[in-house]
Formats: sequence, structure tokens, C-alpha cells
Amino acid sequence: MPNARRRRPQIFEAEVLAGLAPVALAEARDVGLRAEPLREDAIHLLAKGALRLVKGLRTVKAVYRLDHFDIPRPKAMLGDQHFRRLVATVGAVTREDAFQSFRFGAAGRESKVMQRLADALQEATGLRFDPDDGELLLRFRPSPEGSGWEVLTRVTPRPLSARSWRVCNMPGGLNASLAAAMNRLSGTGDRDRYLNAMCGSGTLLIERAEMAPASQLTGCDLDREAVACARCNLQAAGMVDRVRLVQEDATRLSLPEGGIDVITADLPWGDAVGSHQSNLDLYPAFLEEMRRVAAPAARMVLLTHDIKLFEGVLAAQRSWRVVDVRRVYHGGHYPRIYLLRPEA
Repeated sequence: MPNARRRRPQIFEAEVLAGLAPVALAEARDVGLRAEPLREDAIHLLAKGALRLVKGLRTVKAVYRLDHFDIPRPKAMLGDQHFRRLVATVGAVTREDAFQSFRFGAAGRESKVMQRLADALQEATGLRFDPDDGELLLRFRPSPEGSGWEVLTRVTPRPLSARSWRVCNMPGGLNASLAAAMNRLSGTGDRDRYLNAMCGSGTLLIERAEMAPASQLTGCDLDREAVACARCNLQAAGMVDRVRLVQEDATRLSLPEGGIDVITADLPWGDAVGSHQSNLDLYPAFLEEMRRVAAPAARMVLLTHDIKLFEGVLAAQRSWRVVDVRRVYHGGHYPRIYLLRPEA
């Protein structure tokens, strides 16, 4: 219809782990979203209509609807025009998910003004105000442009990185959005023979299984408890029949030579798992065994915070060459992601 109003794109802000913004931008653009860089830990997204695309992003931590209010301070949000707009924003987000409660994320969120706003929203929306555990998170901040305030409304009850399949955790477990990013960096092909070495609770393995088909998906860990934990998560994800789990030492695998196309691993950092001393032996032996099982054109993506040791091991060996290195924030640390290829 020629007179139909065009729906304007809605702006969203996606939180990412610092260092992964380029990966998240690429994923967003691949699914058809307009995406722009914002900070090292955030990107902007533009989308029309349903929230399905932004909610499906796997390399981001959380996505917020971004609305600008031309007001001098949050107190003005209680004015009729601005309050009705805030209620409409809440309604647009909550109609697609079963939210029961809300909370605020803002400096001064315990002030009388914010309490009045909470009371008014509770009455207007029917949502319960839960200042600590509310599912709908609304963040208030001054506009970076210096005029007005912004409200960021998280579009899901939990962060996107909190996967529903995670029913079992292990110490030092990997953030799921980081695991998804590592798998994107490794590349995906539906004929890939994929190995997640030292798989722990299976985060890298499950993220790869959910990302794209593969001809073979294998996870190994020497720890019986870790293999059992990974199996629980695979069952919760409905993928236990698609993946082979084995309890084996990643430095002495039963796999044949040259049969793996993609290798991923979150190496022990000597923090929550392992020790720096044990890594002195583990890292060289691991790289040697991975070269044995790797196909000539294999890709290997590894994560470690034991950077000095790992780079010393890399410099002393001739089996792998470094293609890319990325520094990322994870769990209070700044580990690095390494993309490697076999030396000819």
C-alpha cells in the first residue's frame, strides 16, 4: 500500500566481551542485521519488527533496546509523555517473553525518584518490582552526546550468554558467547571433523553443534567428572546422539593420524584448572599430539591466559604457525585466543 507507514528501525545495543566486538559485528551482519561498532565491549544493531534476529545472536552477552529521552534528569521520566513512552517500550519487549518482574540498573537506583518510578511502572505494567533479581532489566544513563538520557531495556529475562542447556558447571567454565566466537574464528563447514580437546563441561562442543552441521563432533577429557558433566549438558541441549564423548588424555589420543579438520580447546591456565608448573609439560605435548591428529589444512583455535609460557612453547616448536591472536576479557582476566594452522 503506497500510504502505509514505514516501520523505522529500532536501535539495540549489544554487550560483548571486550575484544570480541569484530566477531559479534560479523555475526550480526551475517544474519541480516545492520550493525555498527560502538566500543570494544559493545556494538549497535538496527532491526525492524520482531526481536527474533537480535535474540538469536550467540557471540554477544546481552542485547538491550536503546531509547533516547530528551529530559534533563530521570525525574522527568515521571511526566505523562515520557512515562507513557517508557511503558510502551516495556510492553514491546515483554510481549515476546514471559517476564514476571523488573529491576533498575542505574546510579542512585535506591533514590526516592527511582522508587516512585518503580511504583508507577509496577502499577502500569503489572510487573513486580524486584530490585535484586528482576527479570526485566532497565538501565538508565546520561546520553553520551551530552543531552538527555538513555534507557536500555534488556530484551530477554536472562543474558543471552546464559544458555538454557547449561545444567552442569565445572570450575573455570567458559563463557558461552566466547565459545561461540572461538568457533566462528575456526570457521565452520558441514564436512568438518571437529575435536574439542579437554572439553570440560562441553561449552565449545555444544556451541559448535548448535552453530552448523559437521560430519563428526568429538569431545575428550581425562577427567571422568568432566565427561559426565558434558554429557548432562549435551542431553539438555538435545545433542547427545550427535556427539562422541571420550575419556582420554589429550596428549595421547586414540584418534588416527590426520583425521581432524578443526580443533578447539580452552587450555588449563593454572588458575581455576591446572597449574603453571604442569603446563610446562602439558602445552608442548598437547601441540605435538594435535599436529599428529590434524589434517594438513586443519584449523586450531586455543584460549589461554598462561600467555608467556604458551608463546615460549610456540616459538620453540615447528608444527604450528600463528595466523591470528586476539586479546579478550573473560572472568576477570585478559586471556588470548590463538588461531593456528599446521606448518607444511
